[in-house]
Amino acid sequence: MKARIIAAGMLAAALTLPLSGCFDIVGDTTDSPVDSLTDLVENAVEAADQLQDVEWDKLSRAVVRDAATGDVVAEVTDQPTIEAAFAPFSSKNGLTSKPENAEEYLIEVWQPTTVKLGEDAADAEEIQILEVITYRDSNVVTLTVTPLDLTLHLDTSADTADVLRALAE
Repeated sequence: MKARIIAAGMLAAALTLPLSGCFDIVGDTTDSPVDSLTDLVENAVEAADQLQDVEWDKLSRAVVRDAATGDVVAEVTDQPTIEAAFAPFSSKNGLTSKPENAEEYLIEVWQPTTVKLGEDAADAEEIQILEVITYRDSNVVTLTVTPLDLTLHLDTSADTADVLRALAE
């Protein structure tokens, strides 16, 4: 845990100024630089914890919406298909800014809550853990960790963007 906090702090310090436009997690510009950096470190640690806690093999569904209309285009519940679509996110992806291209698809990723000892499995709820936006004619995707409202714009490979788009078919 201590190593993760140190790494998150070093990453946050290195990225605060040159990449502050890529994050929706940098504090208000009226905040002091120390307060902004502290907020960024805390949010980076929370994001790392949240993404680490995603049980990729337990995702229950991915809902694909047309970004312009909000209409549901597809709902994917096949576990191997969902895992295959999100597996490329473990590869190296670079941070970038939001593209000017039109939004194409909004993909909501849902996971059931953990059933604790003494709870009835029928009472388990689903929570949205990720939201991904693809853009027309672009490899850039926007990834939002919804419980934290943390948004990153990632420059992915063409294959990664295409696999996500394929969920709509």
